[in-house]
Amino acid sequence: MLAAGLVLLAAAAAFAAVMAADKTRPFTARLDRWWLSVVTSWQAGPLTRAGEVLSYLAGPWGGTVVVVILVVLLLWRRRIWTAVFLALAEACGSSASQLIKHLVERPRPPHPLVQADFGSFPSGHVITTAVVGLALVAALSRPGRRRLPLIGVMIAAVLMMCCRTYLRAHWLTDTFESVLVASGIALVLWFAFAPVLRREQRIPLTRRQGPEERRLAARLGRW
Repeated sequence: MLAAGLVLLAAAAAFAAVMAADKTRPFTARLDRWWLSVVTSWQAGPLTRAGEVLSYLAGPWGGTVVVVILVVLLLWRRRIWTAVFLALAEACGSSASQLIKHLVERPRPPHPLVQADFGSFPSGHVITTAVVGLALVAALSRPGRRRLPLIGVMIAAVLMMCCRTYLRAHWLTDTFESVLVASGIALVLWFAFAPVLRREQRIPLTRRQGPEERRLAARLGRW
């Protein structure tokens, strides 16, 4: 897990360096222009409004609100390290997005359909969707029962990639970088927090704790 995460982060760093070397005419320009023409042909009023709503709810701001709610719930249930893990995953993803944006400084596609901040590369929305989704899988699902949640995260990430490129806020290859960054961060943090996540998974989120679970929660809180 750690090795895979480091390889993904190294690939993301190399990709960012190549893009920064020629930000206006990168080697991916033909692919990016082709995909932009494809999604432009899809444009319609209802689809654009749906994309705007999805972009707001699942983007950095909406994702932060969701994470805050989940962190509060986890702290209330005494799953302290799980709350730290989830908050750190979201914070690292957002920080990495801003850092890479300012290092690469790639211009956004012309005439975006939504207001966008500085820098096109990578997509913060895709990073938030993927890194929070993977963190939730790591924190809340058990080994052997992760296939469907992981498929759900994959679908959500692809949907956000289509959404942000449809809205002309990002080039397609911006979102590729986002997947590399989010997956790398999630795997590295998952490896680091795996022991305490496994321990705290024995503490239920919804039903009342029994005596053993209360004692475990108290020990974790002291630790």
